[in-house]
Amino acid sequence: MIIIENAAFMAKSLGFDVLESLTTALNDAGYNNQTTKEVMIQSTDSAVLVKLKQQKAKYKLVYTLPSGIGSASVSSLTDVKEFAEAVVVDRSSFFAQSVHFIINHTSLLTDLQSAGLTVYAQVFRNEFVSQPWDFFGDETVEINSYAQSLKVDGLITDFPKTVRRYKRNSCTGLGNDVPSYMGNVTVGGLAQLLKNQAAPQAQPPSVAPMPKLDASSVQQPPFPPVAPKNAPFGAGPPPGSSPSAAHKTAVSTCILLVVACATLLL
Repeated sequence: MIIIENAAFMAKSLGFDVLESLTTALNDAGYNNQTTKEVMIQSTDSAVLVKLKQQKAKYKLVYTLPSGIGSASVSSLTDVKEFAEAVVVDRSSFFAQSVHFIINHTSLLTDLQSAGLTVYAQVFRNEFVSQPWDFFGDETVEINSYAQSLKVDGLITDFPKTVRRYKRNSCTGLGNDVPSYMGNVTVGGLAQLLKNQAAPQAQPPSVAPMPKLDASSVQQPPFPPVAPKNAPFGAGPPPGSSPSAAHKTAVSTCILLVVACATLLL
C-alpha cells in the first residue's frame, strides 16, 4: 500500500510531479508486469486517482473516504467507481457511537459493498482507549467484530502482529462450537443495558444522524500541471519534462524500502 498525499501542492507549488516519479519507480522495479504481489495506491485526493486512472496505471487504486460519514449516496458511489476499485474507511464510521458506547450500525458498509467496492477499515490499535466500551478493551474482540460480524474486506492496523495472530486463530472455524469469547458483540447491547438499569442521568446522550457522502465531497478540480521551479532554487526542468534521475532514484529507493518492510511484517 502506497499512500499519496499533497500531490497537487507539490506539483503546483514545488514543481515536483510525484505521480510520474512514483509510476516510473514502480515500472523500473518491474511492479507493472508482476502478478504475484498486488500494489495498491491510496489517496484522499480523488484528482490523484483520476490522473492515475487516465494513465492506465496497472495498480489497484484506493480512495480514502472522509471520516464521520454514515452512508453514501448513489451519485457519490458512481463517481468513486470511476477512479477506484476499493475504499478505505475510518472504522468509527461503521457504528453510530455516543461517548464510546455503540448505539447501532450505519448503512455505509452495505452501501459500499453493494456498489461493488472493496472495503478496508482503518486504523486498528491495541490501546484500549481507542476502542468503544462494547469491545471491553480487547483488541481481538474488536477485530473479530469487524471480520466476522461486519465482514469488511480488510483491516489496516498499527499492530500487524495482532491481526496476524487473529488470522491464525483456529477458533473462528468451529461453526456452532465457537467459544463465547470469540462470539460477535451485540451492537448496542451495552447501551441498552445502561438504559434498562441505570438512572436517566447516566444514559449516553442521543446522537445526531451521521452525514451522508455525496458527489460534491468526492469531486475535485483536475490535477494541476507541474509548475516550473523558481530560479533562486536552481533551474528546474520545463513543464511536462521527466523528473531528474536523482528524484527517480530517491523515490525508487523509498518504495523498495516500504515493500521490504511490509514483507517483513507479513
